[in-house]
Amino acid sequence: MEYIHGTEDFKLERSSAVTLGKFDGVHLGHQKLISIVKEKAEEQGLLSVMFTFDRIPLSICPQKNQHFLSTNSERRMLCENYGIDVEVEYPFTTTLMNMEPEEFVSDILINKLKAKVIVVGTDYCFGRDRSGNVEFLISNAAKYGYETIVVEKEKFQDKDISSTYVREELKLGHMETVNVLLNRPYSITGIVAKGNQLGRKLEIPTINVYPTEIKLLPPNGVYASRILIDGVWYYGVTNLGTKPTISDGYEVSVETNVFDFDKDVYGNRVEVALYHFLRQEMKFENVEALKKQMESDASFAKEMFLIQ
Repeated sequence: MEYIHGTEDFKLERSSAVTLGKFDGVHLGHQKLISIVKEKAEEQGLLSVMFTFDRIPLSICPQKNQHFLSTNSERRMLCENYGIDVEVEYPFTTTLMNMEPEEFVSDILINKLKAKVIVVGTDYCFGRDRSGNVEFLISNAAKYGYETIVVEKEKFQDKDISSTYVREELKLGHMETVNVLLNRPYSITGIVAKGNQLGRKLEIPTINVYPTEIKLLPPNGVYASRILIDGVWYYGVTNLGTKPTISDGYEVSVETNVFDFDKDVYGNRVEVALYHFLRQEMKFENVEALKKQMESDASFAKEMFLIQ
């Protein structure tokens, strides 16, 4: 996949089918847009393109929520997994925010992206004061020579699937619902870091990851999980939180007890996928009580995953 990031100075080599939006989480609705873009690109010999933005600066939109379901690198990985040819992360600037809708169409969609097919959701807006919309795209299609495809929202339990819906469920720790909306388990990626080594002393070694500050996290607690290490998925139990039994700090870590795994992977990038909320994080009287609870959590998770 070609990845164009942090520059306004580009032009695709050939015509494209493009979908546009923030794509935070790349949920089922986004996947529907991607599927149509890929289908149209294959039918017409076009590049399949996702056009999105790098992080929106607080100086421009201070009121915007700056925590995201997917980081830029996670979104890029998902784009690649879903078979997109080109992902464009366009700089979000005051100039872009104040661009007139027709200028956006002519300069970005036509000149830079060479769009022949544009695939958007029903609520897609762009340009100054969000004055560009699907009606504007449709009305200008003949003038600029592109086809507009407007896609209705996917639904779950009679509710429109959106990034806002996913965030609401995530904040409640409803991982099963979140994972249905995403069509995959909610995951956190990061580099394995050294912890306090307590797990090894308890003979329950763990893998520690410290998530980026912009990553939206579910409630602190213990989760049945899987972890991707060097291309292989392992089952485990993950504690997300501040580890109050052994620490008075406030830094949140993602600490996973990986079943049947005891290799040194410090410095490796891993992906921790959360499946089920087991319990809230709590402070125990001593480390022996903590160890007993960790063993109980592991036993429950193994039963859930139907493993010995």
